[in-house]
Amino acid sequence: MCKPLTILASWSISFLLCSSEGVAQSIDDNGVNPVGWRDVSVQDVHYGRGNVSGRIYYPAVTAGRGSIADPNSGPFPLVSFMHGWTQVASEYDDLCTHLASWGFVVMSNNTETGVLFATMQNQARDTRALMQWVEDQSQDAGSWLAGMVNLGDWGAFGHSMGGGATAYLLDYDSRVRDVAMLEPYLGPLLGGTTAAFNRFDDFDGSVLVLGASLDLTNNWLLVVRPWYAQATGADRRAWALVEGGDHFGSTDWAGFGGTLAGAEQNRMHRRFSTGFFRAEMLGQANVWHDLLGGGIEGNPVSTEGAGTQPTMWALEDPAQPTHLRIGTFGNLGARARFAAALAPGSFPTPWGTANLDPATLQQIHDQVILNTDGVVEVSLFPRGLPSGTSIWLQSALTQGASGALSNSLEAVIP
Repeated sequence: MCKPLTILASWSISFLLCSSEGVAQSIDDNGVNPVGWRDVSVQDVHYGRGNVSGRIYYPAVTAGRGSIADPNSGPFPLVSFMHGWTQVASEYDDLCTHLASWGFVVMSNNTETGVLFATMQNQARDTRALMQWVEDQSQDAGSWLAGMVNLGDWGAFGHSMGGGATAYLLDYDSRVRDVAMLEPYLGPLLGGTTAAFNRFDDFDGSVLVLGASLDLTNNWLLVVRPWYAQATGADRRAWALVEGGDHFGSTDWAGFGGTLAGAEQNRMHRRFSTGFFRAEMLGQANVWHDLLGGGIEGNPVSTEGAGTQPTMWALEDPAQPTHLRIGTFGNLGARARFAAALAPGSFPTPWGTANLDPATLQQIHDQVILNTDGVVEVSLFPRGLPSGTSIWLQSALTQGASGALSNSLEAVIP
């Protein structure tokens, strides 16, 4: 059912709002950056961790081991990866290389490997030490990493044991603001997750939790999804369940088990981890369409989103090239409203400063989130504005007396 709404009387036009279905738009290809990598073993001078080792992936002049780092389009966000129990950094080369190709420096921890009594706490402490070393080297004009890392927030992701360890890392360092947990462990082994799990509801950054339906190591319902359910304080949180996947979909040798082909399992892990960091750390909000919106349809995954701090996407509808597809996600029962204007601007609202021109602003969609996936996404058919015209959009998410505004963005009429 399509519902015509008048938008901005001064335009004398209307949008046709449709909840039409879209087709998946691939975000799975590598980014534009060639990726170099180096193994490092360094002495920690900040946190008393002794000798720590890891593998660094970075945008480079040419691809390959030891390639010259290329800071020309940087500096880049710093993201750490933490391996699963008894595994090593080199088993996740594809995943980390893929992220680095999109404009990230990735520090893959290589301690607590093959250690029977390894702990998540030690893994997280070593990871913090290595991330600090990378950041320090980036500020050293004589280092091969000079100028490569920005001094903003850190991201972190990990698999299994390393997924659980991300919750300790964000405890140890407040710079960690974006966390992706791939089949994360929850339980009493490997140092135990109780302390980190009990504090996880206090984390107010962004969280992605990914599970696999046929995971025989960390059951998705009993072990993995509780991390997502616990992250109630997160500004934004996303859940993805790879249908037919097993525990090792993030590794280079994915396909050890499950019914889904290993290449597909690996693709889903690359898609969600890289897409998440692109959306959150690079501000590429439109990527959320391909993770939680219509762009995920046709892929072997079920998804869900929640949170109190909205993000918004707006792009040409892949299914209907004459339409714009706009969306956001939030908590069940929240009210999502979208507004548009002919120009940017600034004026106060009860939920913060709106960045739209108040003279031409008008609400274009209003919907209470009732879908259990937490997503609101609609197609807009612009009437009366020529192709190529820019409009400015922003959304609000409210629940009771509380609320927040999303990012504002410019969209071009197809």
